[in-house]
Amino acid sequence: MAASGLSAAFALLPDSARAAGGYLRPCGNVRISSSWQDHRNRTPPSGEPGTDYAVGTGTPVMAAANGTIRFVKTDTATATGRVVGMAHDDGNYSRHLHLSTITVSVGQRVSRGQPIAYSGSSANGSDQGVGPHVHTSLWLSTASPTNFSATVDFENHVGDVANPNPPDQEVDEVFIANVKGSWYLIVPQGTGKPRAVVLGGDSNAAAAGLPVLNFSWDPSINALRAAVDGIG
Repeated sequence: MAASGLSAAFALLPDSARAAGGYLRPCGNVRISSSWQDHRNRTPPSGEPGTDYAVGTGTPVMAAANGTIRFVKTDTATATGRVVGMAHDDGNYSRHLHLSTITVSVGQRVSRGQPIAYSGSSANGSDQGVGPHVHTSLWLSTASPTNFSATVDFENHVGDVANPNPPDQEVDEVFIANVKGSWYLIVPQGTGKPRAVVLGGDSNAAAAGLPVLNFSWDPSINALRAAVDGIG
């Protein structure tokens, strides 16, 4: 994966380094087993890119924001399994997939943080069609999505309404930043910002198989310094 610009850099960094929104994570601050970008990078790409939250079956799934339930699928058929879809008052739309139980109905008004379902493994005609997790998808500016590949990264819109900086969480991904020919390995620190480790010049780092973030504009090194805890 290659990207450029500060917004792309933030998309690869922990929550503390991202611009937060006001949405609630469906199951709290839990481990992400597959990110939105991971879904897009698959071959072929996911038909509905979203964020996979690693939780056991029976974990409450909460509404991300106030809104109205617009879609309920109670059977396990297709790759989605049981699904609940919600039109939010801000004009956006979210879906949660692979559920075990859905506790709301179409047309019902729900509030941010209200339990609307329980997590599961439903998919492909079975209650154990996938490993247990919640897949969350988000569309902007639509009350009823028709293009299921046109999602955005839900994690970029997460945050506490009163305190919009969500708690730090461990991020498994390591990536490489190429700042006009100088290579940096960006390493997560568990909590807080990651740290950049200088790899040097022509290190052939791109062949490592890690995501590469290419900076080409003049203040890029300052942007990298601001996004990480230090360069050393």
